[in-house]
Amino acid sequence: MLFNNKEHPWRFAIGGWGAFVVAIILFLIFDYNIYLVLGLLTAAIILTIGNAINVLYTKWKSKEG
Repeated sequence: MLFNNKEHPWRFAIGGWGAFVVAIILFLIFDYNIYLVLGLLTAAIILTIGNAINVLYTKWKSKEG
């Protein structure tokens, strides 16, 4: 294996967007509900922002210590 996924700093954001894409495909095939799609998009964006804050904070702490 080339890298360890458990140590990748963006693993939560990548997983969130992957789940969003899979859910969108399934909703388009089976049941198109725009409000649920927008809710999933909002959740993916919030997860990405939270992960970015976490990555920046850990990099800042590692430089400080």
